[in-house]
Amino acid sequence: MQALKKDGKIELLRFLAILFIMSDHMGHLGLKDLSRPFTGTWVFVEFFLFLSGFLTAKHFDKPQAQLSGSRLESYVTNGVVYTYKKYVRFLPYVAIAVLSEYIVRYYEYLGNHDFYHFYENMQEMPLEILMLSSAGNIGTRLFPLWYLSSSMLVSPFICMVSQIKNKYVKGIIAFYPAVFYYLNRSRSIGAHDYPNQIIRAMCGMLLGVFVYLLSENLKSRTLSKAARGWITFFLTFSFCALLFVAVILLTFSEQSYLPRFSNKLFLYMGKLSMPMYLFHYSLAHWIVLAIPEQYVAAKILVYYIGSILLSMAGLALVNYVSRVRAKRKAVS
Repeated sequence: MQALKKDGKIELLRFLAILFIMSDHMGHLGLKDLSRPFTGTWVFVEFFLFLSGFLTAKHFDKPQAQLSGSRLESYVTNGVVYTYKKYVRFLPYVAIAVLSEYIVRYYEYLGNHDFYHFYENMQEMPLEILMLSSAGNIGTRLFPLWYLSSSMLVSPFICMVSQIKNKYVKGIIAFYPAVFYYLNRSRSIGAHDYPNQIIRAMCGMLLGVFVYLLSENLKSRTLSKAARGWITFFLTFSFCALLFVAVILLTFSEQSYLPRFSNKLFLYMGKLSMPMYLFHYSLAHWIVLAIPEQYVAAKILVYYIGSILLSMAGLALVNYVSRVRAKRKAVS
């Protein structure tokens, strides 16, 4: 089976989702009584959870190298290796963002030569850089990091579910926890107190696994032109309304008439989404220090444009280091 090719529609949605999430976090700019155009858009994190589960299931739905040991041991090993390769590439962005957040929070201790309290508050930083902060009830100073931490911690389990050969068993395991969580009408949905973050990540990614099974089933069917036309209509509507499950399901089913739109600009915007997600929160706290409260427009412009520029610089730096390492490896 061929590797999954990135679709520009999904990459564009990644970028838009980050902009909406940034709008929901705009309160950290210290602006009072700010009427934001988009609120409650924390839910766009669900899109990334669904997509992460979908891509994990896609990865394991292809011939895998047979590993030594029992089937369970192979499942666990595959899951750990996949998780490591997936999340290690985010470490440079995480390290920069976490270090920036800790400095802006505790730099006054250094100015007052209060090294004891500075060190005391910095003790949690290694856990955050290693994306392990969601494993405890203390939480994370760099708040958006909860998504990466929680999804990384549950990723090996999602990988094991994705490797189940029986599609019906896999579908049942993926479907019921997600339904239990997302149909729960209590205030626990989207809550961040321990262990809700990990449960949210697990159920969101499991729903992504289930959506993958649905998309593969739909892809295997021979549909009439009328049916494909209706799918195109619903996909267009879903994309405009940002219905995450429908967008992922109908896009990857390849049953619509909408082209792939995989141009370089959209793919690049998709790559910027994760650095922007990590950098914007700390940048907001620096903006509070640097720009007086009355300059509302300036704060918002620096918040958005600065996040994009910092992400572009971070992406360029990481790509440059990767190329240098690849050249050295090739020479050796």
